Amino acid sequence: MKRLKTVAIVQARLGSTRLPGKVLADIAGQPMLWHVIQRLRRATALDDIWVATSEQASDDALAAYCAAQGFAVFRGSEEDVLDRYYQAARAAAADFVVRITADCPLLDPAVVDKVVRAFDSARHDYVANVFRYTYPDGLDTEVFSFAALERAWHEAVPGPEREHVTVLMRTSGRFRTGANVEHTTDLSRRQLRWTVDTAADLAFVRRVFAAFGDQPFGLEEVLGLLEKNPTLTQMNESSIRNEGYYLSLAKEPPLPPQKRALTRSAELASRARRLIPGGSQTFSKAPTQFVQGVAPNFITRGRGSHVWDADGNEYIDYPMALAPVVLGHADPEVTEAVVLQIQDGTTYSLPHLLEVEVAELLVELVPCAEMVRFAKNGSDATAGAVRVARAFTGREVVACCGYHGWQDWYIGTTTRNKGVPKAVQELTRTFAYNDLAGLEKIFAEQPGRVAAVVMEPTGVVEPQPGFLAGVKELTHRHGAVLVYDEIVTGFRWAIGGAQEFFGVTPDLACCGKAMGNGYPIAAVMGRRDLMEVFDEVFFSFTFGGETASLAASKAVLEKLRREPVIPHLWEQGQKLKDGYNTLAAAFGVAAHTACVGYAPRSVLTFKDASGAESLLLKSLFQQECLKRGILFSGGQNLSYAHSNADIEHTLRVYRSAMEIFADALRAGDVERRLEGPPVQPVFRRA
Repeated sequence: MKRLKTVAIVQARLGSTRLPGKVLADIAGQPMLWHVIQRLRRATALDDIWVATSEQASDDALAAYCAAQGFAVFRGSEEDVLDRYYQAARAAAADFVVRITADCPLLDPAVVDKVVRAFDSARHDYVANVFRYTYPDGLDTEVFSFAALERAWHEAVPGPEREHVTVLMRTSGRFRTGANVEHTTDLSRRQLRWTVDTAADLAFVRRVFAAFGDQPFGLEEVLGLLEKNPTLTQMNESSIRNEGYYLSLAKEPPLPPQKRALTRSAELASRARRLIPGGSQTFSKAPTQFVQGVAPNFITRGRGSHVWDADGNEYIDYPMALAPVVLGHADPEVTEAVVLQIQDGTTYSLPHLLEVEVAELLVELVPCAEMVRFAKNGSDATAGAVRVARAFTGREVVACCGYHGWQDWYIGTTTRNKGVPKAVQELTRTFAYNDLAGLEKIFAEQPGRVAAVVMEPTGVVEPQPGFLAGVKELTHRHGAVLVYDEIVTGFRWAIGGAQEFFGVTPDLACCGKAMGNGYPIAAVMGRRDLMEVFDEVFFSFTFGGETASLAASKAVLEKLRREPVIPHLWEQGQKLKDGYNTLAAAFGVAAHTACVGYAPRSVLTFKDASGAESLLLKSLFQQECLKRGILFSGGQNLSYAHSNADIEHTLRVYRSAMEIFADALRAGDVERRLEGPPVQPVFRRA
């Protein structure tokens, strides 16, 4: 029986636009490619190593170097890299191919062996460690069968599918891909960049090699070096992972708009206007938030990361119901838990054991939680926390930062304050994020009167060093209660919320949204002495212990604890953020639009020439996304169901919308291109 042959094919060329000639750049006295080959030779799972370069004259020196060193080399198409790889694999008589790039001189042969061992030709066409980036950038390893490579070679169309060898295998859904091969410790959040695309990358790698000299080293040794010398990682931390791929998307043809009937949607909207003020129960879901005539008005079903409107049109969903759907629409485990529960009833004359079980989970997972009270939405929870803080301190004034729901105590501070008594409005003072002096001023102006500081620990702006700790110290120094509004950040930034992520624990926290994956549930939790005040204040609901939502929450929390949901949100969200900003720069509109915020929940900003927010620009971009199957309202709320294929398609839609956006800016005819009224603000300017 013939022994099957595993061949590493190293993709290499000298014509890099960002760092020309990099693969022959000197590192510790030898070209980068030499180091890559030598490290691959230490991998025990490989039978052969080939270099695949282009047949362009610009790569003659590279081919000559390979010949002089005795490296097997194949020369093929410069642009059709898939063809070059396929022809190289044929020339090498490979049964299985290990794809390596020549700009990764810190690759670890043990990682290569681990990925090759995970490949099972009976079950897989493709296995890799790149679906989730638990390894540093620069240790990427992909393994696939020659049969899969040949199939991709036949089926791939011009563009990124041929410029990048494995795009079709990874994203089309037509190949049998194995589970992601992962490092024992998830390193994704550290943003470690060990590949070479820029001069800063090359300088970093040279420093690493210089530190070890002739001593053999691998992944763990480099991690140890960085622990001792953390400033090394700052040398190239601003680089974007897979920037070359995002730039290649900018070069491909735009996706055409799809024909989408919206007849039934329009009829339902007309009926709603006669019966429902504003046509929606929620401002942010109202017709004013979408370009009418292009946007659907009603969703009839959702599955995973996709939704279908009343006319049957399908969309990749990014509002995700304003962020509660963290696992995906109709998550099977959540649905099963709810169905099992409703068969026994949903609301009873006495508490249900689920109240205890979910409370126990929250106390286990959330740093500040010692006791828990349930509510139905975020506004309930924040209002309850304020009432407790006032009762505990005997004070009435609240200082707040961020958005905290519709109750009088907060909404009176906004332009949507009609119906809120002036006396109530005067009891709340606002301060700006990252402005400790602004909070100090409130305490100075209201001496001994501030009951609580209520704040979102983060939104789209990162806290400045020491800000969150400073707020806590200032709040406690003045005898007030620190309340974190984690309705959005809870169970997204980390399983214990932003308080776990930033390492600053509040006195009380309010959670909702993600804790129910779309079911109506929220909670106030915190220090025992504060929570016991709930025995004295009135915070009581008929449906506070409703069990369908509690069953959903239990299933959600257990899945968050068991599976890599939150790393997935960070991973996919970072791809969208990096891809969007790379595309904006490529089309010359980075001054007008950007993706900002943290990866699990980022926001797209749009600015006119003066730098002011532009709903006209947002409307045009939204319109073009909707016409190509992306439901977009300004934010990107990632879920566990957003797949690699979803992200790939979304970036292609963004690329298509970006071209129209850029052209409209140059022509100065943004408003003329809108096919309906532009988006309106939820909070009107005063």
